[in-house]
Amino acid sequence: MKVAVIHEMLIKLWGAENVTLDILEMFPDADLYTLIYDEKKVWSKFPPSRIKHVPKITQRVYNLIKNQRFTLPFMARAIESIDFSSYDLVIASSSAFAHWCITKPETCFVAYYHSPSRYIWDYTFEHRRDMNYRSLFKKPLLLFLSIVFQKLRIWDYLAWQRHDVAIAASKQVQQRIAKYYRRESELVYPGVYVNDFEIGENPLKERDHYVILSALTEFKKVDVSVKAFTKMWHKLKIVGEWAQRSYLESIAWPNIEFVWYKDHEKLKEIYKEARGFIMSWRDDYGIAPIEAMAAWMPVFALNQGWLVETNVAWLSWEFFDDPEGKDFIPKFERFHADIEEGKFDRIKIRNHALKFRKERFIAEFRQTLDKYLN
Repeated sequence: MKVAVIHEMLIKLWGAENVTLDILEMFPDADLYTLIYDEKKVWSKFPPSRIKHVPKITQRVYNLIKNQRFTLPFMARAIESIDFSSYDLVIASSSAFAHWCITKPETCFVAYYHSPSRYIWDYTFEHRRDMNYRSLFKKPLLLFLSIVFQKLRIWDYLAWQRHDVAIAASKQVQQRIAKYYRRESELVYPGVYVNDFEIGENPLKERDHYVILSALTEFKKVDVSVKAFTKMWHKLKIVGEWAQRSYLESIAWPNIEFVWYKDHEKLKEIYKEARGFIMSWRDDYGIAPIEAMAAWMPVFALNQGWLVETNVAWLSWEFFDDPEGKDFIPKFERFHADIEEGKFDRIKIRNHALKFRKERFIAEFRQTLDKYLN
């Protein structure tokens, strides 16, 4: 059986890219396609020799501007230029446009949805504000983006009809697939590389700081945590980069440190000395918090989204309820007090994380495929 795998953007090594690696582990001889490729950022997991093809139009725009969002007007043309006619099975790892492939009727086309495209659906306005354009060009660019996003929404709605099997990364994603595409989907939670993380030697209450790992964009709502921590003076390390970093640094107090890690080993060192993981936004599937639990960190998070599906408060989590953070500080102070009193059980936390290991994902994904291939 000849297999192709497509992941729309190989420009970072985060959770969605790990899912792509897991799919390639199931099909080691599969051809790998992507619409944008950044060798400097992903070469350790996706060397150039592993990539079958990258469309020139999207790659040239990315090389020129180094911002994937400016490739959006060219995505449809790029993905439809790839010839999948010789494959028996095509698997799309899709956070936006990978499910737009054109395949033959006899080809089984499977789309694994990390999410329907947030650029053009539920977070379209937040993404437009994150574009970082100069005020001189603001009005014409907003008009241009409105036209582009409208066309992409129409194209996206039509393109979902091209695949045979839709698999969602969470129940939250299933709900959005039903909302925007009006179709049902299978559910397979993504795998987490829990064995890459070790339990720190120091008890939680003796550790140095709390930690956030996130892209620093408006819809991630990291500002909710920053504003709260400026009032509490607990130490916080924010691991991430993106358009909102300058703004967040401008409102942060000295107890908040912004860091970036060049490799997974650096992240593991940050986790070893962290008291807990903070997540102040609603996410489709939170791989980073599960990794934190694997390192024996409890998590403090917004009581919405994927986290509510897969986690139990008081076992390894504490929640706040208001998206704008009105109850963040009192709920966090209770979380902090629980850590001081040693209420979180390191063994239970790690065992809970082990339920989401990548071996479980591979087994469930293969089982789902077999239903449609046999």
